[in-house]
Amino acid sequence: MPTFIKKILSDKTLAITTILSVLALLFGQVAWTDINVHTIVALAALLLLVGVYERTGVLVAIATTIIKKSRTTRQVILVTLLLSFFGSMIFTNDVAILTLVPIFVTIARKLELKMVLPVIFITIFANLGSAFTPFGNPQNLYLASHYHLTLGHFLQLSLPIGMINLVFLLLSPFAFKNVPIHDIELTATKIETRTVIILVISTLLVLAGILNLFPIWGALLVSIVTALLLNRQTFGQIDYGILLMFVEFFIIVGALSRIEWVSAMIKLGMTTPAMTFITGAISSQFISNVPAAVLLSNFTSHVSPLYLGVTTGGLGTLIASLANLLAWRQFAQHTSDQSWHFPLRAMLINGVLLIIYLLIGLGLIMLRLN
Repeated sequence: MPTFIKKILSDKTLAITTILSVLALLFGQVAWTDINVHTIVALAALLLLVGVYERTGVLVAIATTIIKKSRTTRQVILVTLLLSFFGSMIFTNDVAILTLVPIFVTIARKLELKMVLPVIFITIFANLGSAFTPFGNPQNLYLASHYHLTLGHFLQLSLPIGMINLVFLLLSPFAFKNVPIHDIELTATKIETRTVIILVISTLLVLAGILNLFPIWGALLVSIVTALLLNRQTFGQIDYGILLMFVEFFIIVGALSRIEWVSAMIKLGMTTPAMTFITGAISSQFISNVPAAVLLSNFTSHVSPLYLGVTTGGLGTLIASLANLLAWRQFAQHTSDQSWHFPLRAMLINGVLLIIYLLIGLGLIMLRLN
């Protein structure tokens, strides 16, 4: 059985959304127009391209080159967090976590560093960094497509919270000890010039497609050709389950939005920008911020507070962002630590940050209104 089929069949989250989407199709009111095709195609193009980056070793090469220049444990953590923050803006929060968690675990073992807290911060800054661009995470991709946002318009939404996130990042390494270290031995990865050139051109075309500057089906074709040229194994390794999950999200949300009492409750929570922000953040804690963005966007034209709400909503519970669950799975896989120490500590830290960012978000909304 192919690897990608095994992944789909073993994905519990996908199993739940499949059951719910089947129930929605059988008993709910669903229209084919509920499925945002642009978002699905854009996500497919991005997944393929990012898969090529992973399979060719480019991401690991970039990360290891920068980290090897660090001279103290605090610098290692700062560089890792910066890579997570800025890398997630382009390569998505999931890829930042998939790439950096194993690298940091390797470094931590060599330096005898504690792993739990840094990995939690890697996850937090992957989520916060990905919020800055329309292609940094799935909910941004959807919101940019749904509201037809240009890159400039989206950056107007994300710049204020993005600057706050960056200040938070620059202060966070002071929570860790600053111990001098010697050179870190990491396996070097050689990348051919041809590979770099093809990836740069492909990336520009795919991002242009996501931003509606180039046909989105053309962007998908570019990703397919890139994978065929550089690493055909990518086709069997990418997460097709997330594409199916997104289609199911659209089906479920379409059915929910047509249930009268659900629609009435959501409308009550979306009457003002501040309430839209709070509804987005709180609903994300229970259904995750991607389906929250899809569901709530049908009831509001307040794109800025909704964006802030689902961005803030990625903090808090483990299911608030699927990236949180991914980080836990990565940590358990690479450390053989199956205990609840990581998730409980992650939820505690994320819970405190959720309260802080709720206050920050309300402050930003008040400033916009004045």
